[in-house]
Amino acid sequence: MLHIDPAASPGIRGMMLQDVLPKRNKMWWSYKNLRTLNLLLLCAIVTDITNGYDGSMLNGIQSVPQWQKFFGHPTGARLGTISNGVRYGQIGGLFLCAPIIQRFGRKWPIAFGSSLLLIGVVLQASAQSYAMFVIGRILIGFGNTIQQTACPILISELAYPDQRAQIVGFMISTGSLGSLMAAWITYGTATIAGSWSWRSPSALQAISSLFQISLCFFVPESPRWLVHNNRRDEALEILTKYHAEGDQNSELLKFEIAEIDYALEIERAQSTSSWKEWIRTAANRRRLWIVITAGFIPQWTGNALISYYLHLVLNSIGITNSKTQLIINGCININGVIWGNIFSVLVNKIGRRPLFLYGTVGMFCAFLIITILTAINTGQDFANPGMGHTTIAMILIFGAFYKMPGVAFPSYTAEVAPYELRAKAFVITGFGDALANLFSGYTNPIALAAIGWKYYIVWCCVLISNFFIMYFFYPETKNLSLEEVAQMFDDSAAHNKLVDEEMPDVNAKDTVEMGETPKHIEHSPVQTGKLII
Repeated sequence: MLHIDPAASPGIRGMMLQDVLPKRNKMWWSYKNLRTLNLLLLCAIVTDITNGYDGSMLNGIQSVPQWQKFFGHPTGARLGTISNGVRYGQIGGLFLCAPIIQRFGRKWPIAFGSSLLLIGVVLQASAQSYAMFVIGRILIGFGNTIQQTACPILISELAYPDQRAQIVGFMISTGSLGSLMAAWITYGTATIAGSWSWRSPSALQAISSLFQISLCFFVPESPRWLVHNNRRDEALEILTKYHAEGDQNSELLKFEIAEIDYALEIERAQSTSSWKEWIRTAANRRRLWIVITAGFIPQWTGNALISYYLHLVLNSIGITNSKTQLIINGCININGVIWGNIFSVLVNKIGRRPLFLYGTVGMFCAFLIITILTAINTGQDFANPGMGHTTIAMILIFGAFYKMPGVAFPSYTAEVAPYELRAKAFVITGFGDALANLFSGYTNPIALAAIGWKYYIVWCCVLISNFFIMYFFYPETKNLSLEEVAQMFDDSAAHNKLVDEEMPDVNAKDTVEMGETPKHIEHSPVQTGKLII
């Protein structure tokens, strides 16, 4: 069992993030600069709309006769290639994500990814052949991957400390919003004569990316990236304005800039930018295991059956009417939006581990009931409509529990990974996500056609496996700063010694003066130490 004690985070001279967070008696929107920051972060928050929209749109247009006719009623591997087109693009984009994000920051890669995605949407919506449609989907996946890698990093490094996990959770919830939009758009356009019945929802996939590009010109850059690139004054101005409401004497400001300065100085001393850093220390090997599994687990819960092949699942329980399927698809996504936002608000109160574990148990129970009901309903030749309705209810319950761990995974990845490895961490989870979806994309339709409801048993077993992985290897990170989570993973004794020797008092004036380099950085003799951001 991986045992990591949250008490191993000493903070700075015994001070933790929770010690310096101001006690505010007003809601966040009452503070002008924080309100502005959160509105600007919408450029990152809405990124998952594309991902959610894509799955729901593909579900919807598969129920549209004009789409089926245009593409020759695709099945098996041909249907799998259409579904997985975005995954091929995702894998291609992952090779470029880390260097782009490290070189150009966090916000401009979002604009770059949005531009590529828009090109893909144009090709998809105007497709004249199967190949053109697939190429468009590949470009959508390529651009969306760059967005999805940069956005949670920007949020994690820029958001107000105690809102970090909540805002990343809202980002994940926008996937359900995208699904909801696509579900009802495809329902509304299904009656349009000709190919515009499926081209219209394809074209509307561009909305969120256009919105993101427009906001990228105004959102601040990550303070950690700025400090790392010798632009500390800009980082200090951003933190002063948006986290301290302009108060240069804020204890939170002093604490944040001191942590960032010290942590990045240690990383520079160790030159920890190589991919080999993941296996250099025991702490990083623990992080690597978490990062790898955090890519696979969210996609290997059985959710892919419902996300991309709902029409096949509904067919398997006797619900074959296309209009009914579209309505059910819409209701499932309303359910996802509601629960995703609820758990995003509660993520700091509940904690990461409870969300992971209780969510997985709930998904297992719901999926087990779906399996049993589908087996009985199939044996009775779908003669009992009540069982079909109960199965739909279980799908909704499954979706609610799926949102519990779902809203926490991206922020958890950012928390677990140190600064220099943070972009690489999202590349690794992205590869896991892509490989998991590629497997599901090809296997699900084939397995459903071959063995029907018995295939659900496989996912019940996978859910059990997921539970034990998270139970034994995922520590709690609630109420810790990014730097404090790093301390928790690393050897706290060695870290404490370094802090005592090198770290000045966080109240020292030289940590917050505009335009000055802190003395502990300017003259730091640090030669050794653990990775701590």
